[in-house]
Amino acid sequence: MARSRDGRGGGATRALRGGLTLTLAGVASAALLSSPSQAASGVNIGQRYNDGLDSRYSVTSFTSAANAMGYSALGHTGGRSADDTFDDGAGAAVLGLFGHANAGIFQTDEGPTDAQDAILAAGTATDVVSPYANLRFISEYLPYVEADGMRLMVLAGCYTSLNGPWGSFNDAAVSRGVDSVVGFSGLVYFPATTSGTSIGSTNYSGNYFWDRFGYHAKTGVTISTALYRARTDLVAKEGSAGGWNNYVIRGAVSNPAGVRLKPAGSGEPLNSQPLATVPFTTFSGLTATSSTTTDGPDGAELTDVTTAEGVQYRQRQDGTVLDAVGTPSTEGEVRLSAADARTAAQDFAKANVPGFGPDWRLVTDEPVSHIEGDALRLLRWRTVADGRDAAREVTVELDRRSGAVVHFSAARGTADSAAFPVTAEQAEATARELTGDHTTAATVVADTWNTSRWTVTFDRGPTGRPDARVPDADRVEMDARTGEVLSRTTA
Repeated sequence: MARSRDGRGGGATRALRGGLTLTLAGVASAALLSSPSQAASGVNIGQRYNDGLDSRYSVTSFTSAANAMGYSALGHTGGRSADDTFDDGAGAAVLGLFGHANAGIFQTDEGPTDAQDAILAAGTATDVVSPYANLRFISEYLPYVEADGMRLMVLAGCYTSLNGPWGSFNDAAVSRGVDSVVGFSGLVYFPATTSGTSIGSTNYSGNYFWDRFGYHAKTGVTISTALYRARTDLVAKEGSAGGWNNYVIRGAVSNPAGVRLKPAGSGEPLNSQPLATVPFTTFSGLTATSSTTTDGPDGAELTDVTTAEGVQYRQRQDGTVLDAVGTPSTEGEVRLSAADARTAAQDFAKANVPGFGPDWRLVTDEPVSHIEGDALRLLRWRTVADGRDAAREVTVELDRRSGAVVHFSAARGTADSAAFPVTAEQAEATARELTGDHTTAATVVADTWNTSRWTVTFDRGPTGRPDARVPDADRVEMDARTGEVLSRTTA
């Protein structure tokens, strides 16, 4: 096996970048792609980091789902070197990274010091050979050769959809031929655990999100639908999306959001952009073309309905709709103002959510984007009414060009009285004792979901080596009646 200029193993193509001819490079690349030592068709990487962030369950659950879909998938729960991660991606159909990240960088393993952490970075046009022993660039792949067969790259970490000094994951992956790249535009949370915690006890927060994503991907839905349904399921379980609702999908095919992982196979055909969803008033007015049954977030059976209008929705046994996914437009004039979108979204919620009314509190009203060219407005309402066991959070994402609802959910939490005998000051003190942080300013928020609770967040900003810093935040949720810690997560 040829070796690169710095002595690292990695295959003939890396040696060819040192200066052999283009013709020879093409021959050597073809040999590498057909080699028996080629990377498995699915590779997922995570770990329990030194600060407690624990993404191992995401790795094991998504690896299991990929194997069930026909991929020969491997999961690494103890981290992975930058070289090995880079080699894993060459020719892999799925590459999933779960853990600490920032714009253009992903930490795949930890070294004795921050400067020795293993990093997979996006890279720019000039980053064709990494000068570092513990850092590799996606831009080192030969365009449309080494990563051309990758259907999905998951970058499950903070700010991975944004541009940074180390480049853009979106741009680098698309330029190398990756069909669909999933990144995130803000902070995302994983469980925070202590050393020795078993993997099986960490199926909450981000780990639960990726567990549910794998479940939905196995049913044959698109990447976009699996992401939104996983978001709904996480909210139904915990009352918070934990930042995982801020997903962004890019890719080298014409419709990266429409890529499906099941069955395993070649990339989606070009020019497969679906028609944008047209406005509709109620789900009963759509034309159902097929239906199947799936398990909901609480284990109850749901009916998954596909319609002639291109909308898929999940319906409870009582006839109410849990969530729905359509297709936004990606070009044309934006016609609806923010106020118009709010009115249209509120009217839709009134028509489709039993009990929705003026007592609901609007908690989110902001522009969002999941695919290139869309123009969406997200509206989210919550209620803390005592004893309510119907929907308690409603989210509507509206296409501001057409006025069509393209994402909808009406999640339920169990009924509870809004009682807060534990004070905000007591909640903050408990969180400081648990995290050991006695200096960072705290944000303390009261909420009711399954129980009255306090959520205490410490956001310390980016930490790590100066040229590869990642966000550092702790979030502690506790029962506002007893003071019991419900969960600890970190970003």
